[in-house]
Amino acid sequence: MKSSKYLKTFLRIGISLVLIIILIKTQDVLKIKLALFSFKFLYLLIAFVLLLIGTFVSSLRWKEILATSDSNISVKYLFVLYLKGYFYNNFLPTQMGGDVYKSISLGSKIKNQPLALFSVFMDRFSGLVVLLVLTLFGVGSVMGQSGFLLAIVVFIMGLILYYPVLGVVAKKIKFFQNFKKGSDLFLKDKKRGLLVLCYSLLVQVFSFSIPVVLFWGFNIALPLKSIIAFLPIASLSLLVPSFNGFGTQETVYAYLFSNVGVTSEVSIAVSLLIHSVRILMSLLGWVFILLNINTVFEKHKKAKL
Repeated sequence: MKSSKYLKTFLRIGISLVLIIILIKTQDVLKIKLALFSFKFLYLLIAFVLLLIGTFVSSLRWKEILATSDSNISVKYLFVLYLKGYFYNNFLPTQMGGDVYKSISLGSKIKNQPLALFSVFMDRFSGLVVLLVLTLFGVGSVMGQSGFLLAIVVFIMGLILYYPVLGVVAKKIKFFQNFKKGSDLFLKDKKRGLLVLCYSLLVQVFSFSIPVVLFWGFNIALPLKSIIAFLPIASLSLLVPSFNGFGTQETVYAYLFSNVGVTSEVSIAVSLLIHSVRILMSLLGWVFILLNINTVFEKHKKAKL
């Protein structure tokens, strides 16, 4: 079991290293440095604020997911847990990922570890569903009107076939059982399920806004079409096994945005700045861990009572 975990970790690090080496050999590193020196760093602060707001919206989504199981947790608590999770995601990915940390911490609070684990899964799952739909229509838009119509047809077919096919697959493959449970949850409480998906869409809007703002820092305004088409694909690239997206994200950005006239050096610089925004958020999470913020909130709440 441990050897399998180590193998996956080495694989992720290996993929990132290979891609980084390829980028170093094929790109002009000096031009990337010069691009970073020309960046207006006020936009980095704006990007950080956007990520912070997006994280708060994610906390609202998580609260609604928990509410479907009659678990009432404050948004403040979940928001802090999210921030702490960023730290574990970025600095201790081989030992304890952010999702594992959030699941264990929440499970300890509500005295229900399975529910905590499932809520974290649903938080990810709902975001992935929206991202896949956005990617479908984004890729379709690149192909013009016919591509967009094809995307609509595929989307409708997906809606029709998704649940019956998932029901069959979940019976045979244990991995898909959580997806089935998640889908049942949305069907059971349609109003709250729709709200969760709306929050997921809003999270993606804030997520896509971050690279757009960072490109502004280089005096580059991305065409709306490229935002719709490329940013969902760039987000999906993070699912490729790698060390926190290093190497994979830079490669995808360099390729995608060259199609709208952005130099690979600037695209890579933007990708590196996105990593820096995530690291800043992780450091904020680290501060909250050091100060044990949620515990302080709980003590203050009890004192009021």
